[in-house]
Amino acid sequence: MFVVYLKHLQTWNRTLNLTSITSDDEIVIKHFVDSFAALNAVEISSGSRLLDVGTGAGFPGVPLKIVRSDLRITLVEPVHKKTSFLRFLVGLLRLDDTEIFEGNFDQFMSNRQATGSYDYITTRALKPYLIMQIGAKLLRPGGAAIFYSSQSMSEFCFLNPWNLMNDYAFDLPRGFGKRHVSICSPSSYG
Repeated sequence: MFVVYLKHLQTWNRTLNLTSITSDDEIVIKHFVDSFAALNAVEISSGSRLLDVGTGAGFPGVPLKIVRSDLRITLVEPVHKKTSFLRFLVGLLRLDDTEIFEGNFDQFMSNRQATGSYDYITTRALKPYLIMQIGAKLLRPGGAAIFYSSQSMSEFCFLNPWNLMNDYAFDLPRGFGKRHVSICSPSSYG
């Protein structure tokens, strides 16, 4: 499935500029490997509902869905060309229980009655404070946000009621840099 994903990402990227990363090695490491690193940072229960905000060409939501077919994923992306690619890819790979919302996070919040609907919110694209401002009400009790970054969030000034639960640091293969997957939870939920 990852080979098919890679092939179609590169094909679509030639005309639609879905990602600035274009070589096979970099896509595999910087997008695929980085995306499912969250599975080392937090134990995600079977059947969990995950909201991936600012998913772009599907990161981290689609790689997580490929390795964990039991997850129920909602991909939020405002750019039409990227949601077109995601619809094609989700259909091609037959990724059941994967929904695509075309719009930004504020539009998603305005258009959905999603209060208490998700176990996890993920993002590689948005600043953490954007999720922290309104994301807590989307989470079920015990839910958490998963932030992907090149820096530790241990020095981050968290918005009340959020707390850092885990900061998983790792080096990407082949010297592609240091990454962090930070797990944060509203204290009233954690």
